[in-house]
Amino acid sequence: MKNWVKIIIICLIGIAITALTRIDSAIYSDPIVQVTSVKTNYQSTETDEYKNVAKIYNQTITGKFLNTKDKGKTINLTNQYDSSLLMTQKYRVGQQLVVKKNSSEYSIYSQKRDTVVVGLISLVVLILFLMKYDRIRLFLSIVLNLIVFVIFMYIIINVPKSILLISAIITALLVTIISLVVILGPSFNALVAFLSTTISTTLAILLSVFLMYLSNNQNIHLEYSDYGLQPYFMVFISGVIFSVLGVIMDETMDITASLIEIKQEVPDVQDGKLFKSGMNIGRELVGPLINILLFIVVAEHLNIVFLYLSNGNSINYTIDMTLTLGIAQLLISSIGILITVPITSFIATKIINRGIAK
Repeated sequence: MKNWVKIIIICLIGIAITALTRIDSAIYSDPIVQVTSVKTNYQSTETDEYKNVAKIYNQTITGKFLNTKDKGKTINLTNQYDSSLLMTQKYRVGQQLVVKKNSSEYSIYSQKRDTVVVGLISLVVLILFLMKYDRIRLFLSIVLNLIVFVIFMYIIINVPKSILLISAIITALLVTIISLVVILGPSFNALVAFLSTTISTTLAILLSVFLMYLSNNQNIHLEYSDYGLQPYFMVFISGVIFSVLGVIMDETMDITASLIEIKQEVPDVQDGKLFKSGMNIGRELVGPLINILLFIVVAEHLNIVFLYLSNGNSINYTIDMTLTLGIAQLLISSIGILITVPITSFIATKIINRGIAK
């Protein structure tokens, strides 16, 4: 079958599955209402103490039940939203809403979003096909890792918090093994990546914990973690493990794959030259990877930083209250990225140049 025919078939399947979500209300236990008409009226304008202006609007929504015993009946709903749409939502004709009954009246609970979710998943599948990725292995690794994370979440919810860190370490090892074995296959290439990832992550965490201990966690306010989750240290380190693991795994796979290609092109390459090539490749990866992590930290905390600054707090106080943990995580990840280069280059060189990895 020609490639363009396969693409058309995948597109049609994706469109069909996405379209089915518009008529799947029968599988929902909560009432689903399709909006048939909306009347929007301006109510007022509000200004807060920081001169932020928001216009308030009221909506009168008419809809039709798509399921439950009220299927086919008409319902009137009300909604209020402001122009910022930060904590509120504006509804339009054609949208499907999940509603809840409070005493004798129905109110809007949320928008039914399965159409968007399924549509995006279909788009991802199409892109994977166009880019000729190994889709079966990719989806298998995602499914298996999701199962591992679900088990991990079940454990941390139902067992004593004292084993949180141990559970995180075991989960990280399982995720690493699954990802590498499924994607690279049960090969020595996967072994190289696993050894490099595990050793680099372990050294980065141990070195960082040691430095934090020497400084007595100075200026690292673990108690400022989101929602004040305890035990502070274990929660922080568990999060860092997964953060460091992902970026290091990507780095080790890139270096390993590149060195294997070099070996295939130059079969008699010496250990020293192969190791040097790995170091050169790693140096090219270090900058982009650290910058990506920096962007993630900034993006994650940008809203809360603006909030602190808009409330008249100084820059030093704002950074101290909002960015210390993010910066600490960035530094630990950066250490891991840096030490991964020589570790991966060394392990890969020794294994590849002995004719084990192919």
